[in-house]
Amino acid sequence: MKKSISSYALIFFVCAVFMLLPYMFTSTGSVLKLPNLVNNAHDRIYFFIYSMLLIFFYCNYYYLIPKVYFSKKRLLYFSIIALFLIFFLWISTYFDHPERNFLDFRKHEFHPGKFPPPRKMNAIPLGPGGPPTQYSHTVLIYLIGVVSSLLFAINNRLQNVEKEKMQSELSFLKAQINPHFLFNTLNSIYALSIKKDDKTADAVVQLSELMRYIITNANDDVIALDKELNYIDNFIQLQKTRLGNTVKVHYQLNGNLHGKCITPLILISFIENALKHGVNPNQDSEINIKINIEDDFLTLFVSNNKVESVQSKSGIGLQNTIERLALLYPKNHELNIDDNPEKYTVTLKIKVGC
Repeated sequence: MKKSISSYALIFFVCAVFMLLPYMFTSTGSVLKLPNLVNNAHDRIYFFIYSMLLIFFYCNYYYLIPKVYFSKKRLLYFSIIALFLIFFLWISTYFDHPERNFLDFRKHEFHPGKFPPPRKMNAIPLGPGGPPTQYSHTVLIYLIGVVSSLLFAINNRLQNVEKEKMQSELSFLKAQINPHFLFNTLNSIYALSIKKDDKTADAVVQLSELMRYIITNANDDVIALDKELNYIDNFIQLQKTRLGNTVKVHYQLNGNLHGKCITPLILISFIENALKHGVNPNQDSEINIKINIEDDFLTLFVSNNKVESVQSKSGIGLQNTIERLALLYPKNHELNIDDNPEKYTVTLKIKVGC
């Protein structure tokens, strides 16, 4: 609602400034001379003309530019712009006479010999403050409006193209990351079934919860933080069941989750990477996972001991998550990765305020 009100306020402000442009820096020496719409028919007619100009610029922005200019009919577009400029100059000339000014509500009686005939455009005096100054204002305002409309439309089109490109990249990354999760989790269930572990049934239920979340929520732009963290909790519990006593997994969650939002599956890859590469039954394997929420920011800390089974290259899920962070949180996240001979540590601070 606030965004809507601010947008309307901006439109109103731009329109007001546009309507006042012809009266700025007048020939009288004053910076701004407000139109006298009550007593001056000349001001009324030009106020009417600039109102028509304003309507034309909106038509130009919302119709002519998208339908003609962006359709590569440039010659037709600029021909239309030139014709409308001639039209506005013509009506400025035609109605700049008391007998033709339909907004001049005063009665005028014309008698031969008492009033000069209507002026022709080429007979208008060129002195300061006369109609030619007004015509130059019309041309200036018209050109400013046309150029501004083009610049805004082109900029908006570039932003839309960039947004569509980003959405395509994100769709591609999600298409990669979802099978990645399924593959690794099914491997965990398979390991339990081979050992005929009594926890296999619980693991299947946890897998069901994981897959329901991925199918239902993975394609959302944002989701409630508590749902994402519930998914992470199920994932960690499933991995604890699979790994048993071969690794020590410490998981802590602190802070208020209410009213917070986050992009789905943006945290899990860092946790999965530690559980995948930081486990070796024959070595001291310990994984620490801490999530702290404070104000509108979440801090994720993940560390694992370096063991012989650690692979030199990160998995596809981790790399995709780093790319998604760059696309979705370009200025709202801090990612630090410390890769030393003994430990691999990830610290991620990300904005989660809705």
